[in-house]
Amino acid sequence: SSGINAEWPLRPGNGKWLVGALRDSTVKIWDLVTAHLIDHFRTEETVTSVSMSRDGLVTTHHNQLGICSWVNKTLYENVELKPLPKGYTPVLVGSGRQEEMEVEGGEEADNQPWKGPQQISRDLITLSDASKSKWIALCNLNVIKKRNKPKEAPKTPKPAPFFMGTTKELIPKFIVDEEGIDEPAEEMKHVANEGESEFQFVLLREPHNTDKLLRTLGSMSLSGIDLELQSLSPTDGGSLELVTNFANFLIKAIVSRRNYDLLQSYLSVFLKHNRKYLMEEPELAETLAELKKCHVDTWSTLHRDIQKCLCVAQFIKSATL
Repeated sequence: SSGINAEWPLRPGNGKWLVGALRDSTVKIWDLVTAHLIDHFRTEETVTSVSMSRDGLVTTHHNQLGICSWVNKTLYENVELKPLPKGYTPVLVGSGRQEEMEVEGGEEADNQPWKGPQQISRDLITLSDASKSKWIALCNLNVIKKRNKPKEAPKTPKPAPFFMGTTKELIPKFIVDEEGIDEPAEEMKHVANEGESEFQFVLLREPHNTDKLLRTLGSMSLSGIDLELQSLSPTDGGSLELVTNFANFLIKAIVSRRNYDLLQSYLSVFLKHNRKYLMEEPELAETLAELKKCHVDTWSTLHRDIQKCLCVAQFIKSATL
C-alpha cells in the first residue's frame, strides 16, 4: 500500500471495480467480485486525483492543466475481463497531450479528417447524402414550376433620359415622363444546342462508370436533370443507345444498393418523360424487364426489413417486462 498515492488512495468505481493511482505514474483497476487485477496502465505524469463511474475514468495529472477522460470500453463492445498475470508490464498511454503519430517510413501522419465508407455492407440498403428536398422536388418539379410561374410576362422598363429634371420644391423629386411607349419584351426561345451535353457524353463514353454518372447528375440543377432525362429518347433529340445506357446505369446502381432514394427519383422522372417510347420500342423489353426485377427485389428487401423493425418496436412497446 505504500506505493498508492497518499492523497487519493482508492476510489470505488461502478460498484464492481476499484481504481487506484500509484506514485510510479500507473493506474490499477481491480474487480471487487473476484479480487483480481483487470487493468494496469502507465501515464506520462503522476495521477493526482481520480474518479470513476460506469461511463469511464477521470484523472488529473501533475504539472498538467485540465482533466483527462478515459472511456469505458465495455460500453461499446464485448470485453472479456481476464485477470492480468503476475509481473505484467503496464503500457504507456496518452495522458491528454497531443502525441506525434508516425507512419511507415518515419513520416508524420497528416491530420486528415476521417471519412466513413460509402457503404458498410452490401447486404444493407444505403441512402444518399443528398438533401431530402432535392430528390423530392425532382419528382414534383412540374408542380413547383406551375406554382412559381409568374402571372404576367416580364415587361421591358421604359427608357430613361441621361439627365433627369427635378421639381422646384423643398425636397426635390425627379420628373418622370409618364407618357411612354412600352416596348414588348422579347420572347425567350429555347434553342437546342447542337451536339451532346456533358451528361450524354459520359453516358455514351463511360456507361458503366456509375460513380461518375452520379457525380455528373449531382452537379446539375433540378431543371437540368429533368431536361437531361427528358432528352434521352429519339423523339426529344436523343437516341436508343442513350436510353439503353441509362437503363443499364439504373440497373447497376440499384444492384449496388447505394443512393437508394436518389435513384428512385431518377427512375421516376425517367419513366415519366419516356414511358411512351419505352412501351413502343421492342429492343428495350429485355433491359426494362431486368430493371423491373432489380427494383422489385431491392424494394422487397427494404420492405421486409422495415416490417421487422416495426414488429420488434411494437413488441417492446406492448410487452410487459
